[in-house]
Amino acid sequence: MPSKKPQLTIRIEEDEYSYLQEWAQEEFMTPPQLAKILLKKAIASKKKEKEGNKRETA
Repeated sequence: MPSKKPQLTIRIEEDEYSYLQEWAQEEFMTPPQLAKILLKKAIASKKKEKEGNKRETA
């Protein structure tokens, strides 16, 4: 059964993809798996940053 989760398609430069591919191999992952992890970490960091800003202004 196909996932009902939203999908995201991105286009990156060839050199960036090559680097991502090498990095993913080192981590025993595929480039999409690594990209998903990196995106999740970036989102968590941004949420934490925003939460900190809300506390400072309160």
